[in-house]
Amino acid sequence: MRIVIFEDEMHNAERLIQLLHKCDPDIEIVAVIESVAEGLKWMEQQQRVDLMMMDIQLSDGNCFELFDKTKVQTPIIFTTAYDGFALQAFKVNSIDYLMKPIEVEALRNALKKYEQFRPANNYTLDISRIAEEFLRRDSTRFIGRINNQLIYVKAKDIAWLQFSKGTTWATSNANQRVPLDYSLDQIEKLLDRNQFFRINRQFIIHLDAIKKITTYYNSRLILQLAPDVDTDVIISRERVTEFKNWLEGKEGHHTTG
Repeated sequence: MRIVIFEDEMHNAERLIQLLHKCDPDIEIVAVIESVAEGLKWMEQQQRVDLMMMDIQLSDGNCFELFDKTKVQTPIIFTTAYDGFALQAFKVNSIDYLMKPIEVEALRNALKKYEQFRPANNYTLDISRIAEEFLRRDSTRFIGRINNQLIYVKAKDIAWLQFSKGTTWATSNANQRVPLDYSLDQIEKLLDRNQFFRINRQFIIHLDAIKKITTYYNSRLILQLAPDVDTDVIISRERVTEFKNWLEGKEGHHTTG
């Protein structure tokens, strides 16, 4: 397998090479590219490789500038220390999205995924299929900030999310409230739809967070969640049928636009 690495920090590139060879000693590293400018020159040469390992932030800019300036059909595994580009990453030929520091097992799984989705003698991948696999991973996580400290919030630990006063808040099962740098629309696309439901424009809730459901006037429903919410959590009349289908595990429920 021929791989090109996009990474502006050489110690990270060297570690990644070591991990790749640990996964497969026959892997050939074709080049290590540190910048967008260098990447464009390399791509103009049209060197054929099987896979790209690409850090989001390069020395002279964001790697997505490459895709604005040239067509890339080679499959990509993104690597980064920051989680904020996950949505954008899956608009290109992305197989997986690995958070630094990269663990050898995560890398091995990503390489297996490449082999799984790579059609014989064809470098064009079904991105919608790959994205669907990614979006359903239990490891989906978001970055939040508490007291100027960045922390990870795992989707599986979220009880409910609320958009309030211009900020999206995640409340964990342990009742920890964390502000996130994402809109509810962005988060909704990353969550398992069997576990999470967008009940209105302000709330996304986890199935296990529902403590009580009560009928409300005008054919609506009101929910009691755990942990408690400091405002009424109401499902509009238009969403009631879809909500009930979701509770029953039926197919066909859609997201709120």
